[in-house]
Amino acid sequence: MPATGDAAWFRQAAKSGEARVKWESGREARCAARVVHAAEEMDRVLALLRTKYGEETYHRYFDRVTRGLWLDPLRSPSAPTLDRVLRAEFDSVAPGYDASVASKAIERYLKERARALITTALAGLDPLLEIGPGTGYHTLPLLNQGHRVVAVDVSEQMLQRLKARAESSGWGDRLDARAGRFRDLGDICRDIPDGTFRGIYSAFGAFNLEPEIRPAVSALARLTAPGGRLVFTALNRPGLVPMAWETLMGRPGQALRHVREIVPVGGSRYPLELYVPSLAGWDRLLRPAFRRRSVTPVSVVAPPFDSDRLVEVVGRRGGPRARALDEQLSRLPIAWVASEWVFLTYERQPNRDSKTLFGGTQGNATR
Repeated sequence: MPATGDAAWFRQAAKSGEARVKWESGREARCAARVVHAAEEMDRVLALLRTKYGEETYHRYFDRVTRGLWLDPLRSPSAPTLDRVLRAEFDSVAPGYDASVASKAIERYLKERARALITTALAGLDPLLEIGPGTGYHTLPLLNQGHRVVAVDVSEQMLQRLKARAESSGWGDRLDARAGRFRDLGDICRDIPDGTFRGIYSAFGAFNLEPEIRPAVSALARLTAPGGRLVFTALNRPGLVPMAWETLMGRPGQALRHVREIVPVGGSRYPLELYVPSLAGWDRLLRPAFRRRSVTPVSVVAPPFDSDRLVEVVGRRGGPRARALDEQLSRLPIAWVASEWVFLTYERQPNRDSKTLFGGTQGNATR
């Protein structure tokens, strides 16, 4: 079954691994579902559609289809695991991800702000490790500057697009793309020697998607050179401006979600459940291997949602003024308490005895 656009049913079926289908006879059935990405498999499906419906109908409805769902009525759907949910979510949006970001002015602005913060923080540091590169919005500028990057992402479809973009730009030899969850970083990078990376970075979400990151922190500590930097954007709790925006829009219930340690599905830009440590919580999770050096707002004034209407009201003339005001406010020492996202900079501390470095087991419950 091909998917046109970003239909909610497609993404839900991809994440849950099941879909309810109603046949022409009127019979309904629950089918196991999986996303189809293989070009040969999609080509066969599209050829059948072209034959069945004819050229005119095919070009009207299916000409730009790049993904589909394989529905199996003979196999019972299995309970979705977080592994499958994460892979399916990002695999399903990979084909249209770049176009989606380009069409959302506020999201694009936040990515530009994070990119500027990352490139400045990592200037002169090499090699680098990136967690959650997606299709390379933050990776490609660093490759362009001459950095070598190992990129780890849960979505193989995102990584394929990242590699293709790096190759087409002539930077493929500087990129090592590896598939897997942040939680499993130790296994993914098992072959990489201790202290290899002088900088590790992540933007928008990867650090907030895992309910248990202590194993990943252990891997980060092993892989980072003493004195190296760990920088990442993280959801801020509570974030006063996002709460004010939601209240202004008449959504007080949505505003209250910003104070929670766990943000439910639909409570943020991500259609996934998110885990939000406080600033002190991040410090506890990362110590004693890492010591925080700074916290910076990504944006003080940006709302926690995309709004074509808001962009239209601000207009072309208001946009530069809003950006200038945002940058000015972001320089204030306490401005980070207002931001939806914060940019955290940590420094790798000198090695200590491994028993004291990672004694006991604790995850994001230290929030």
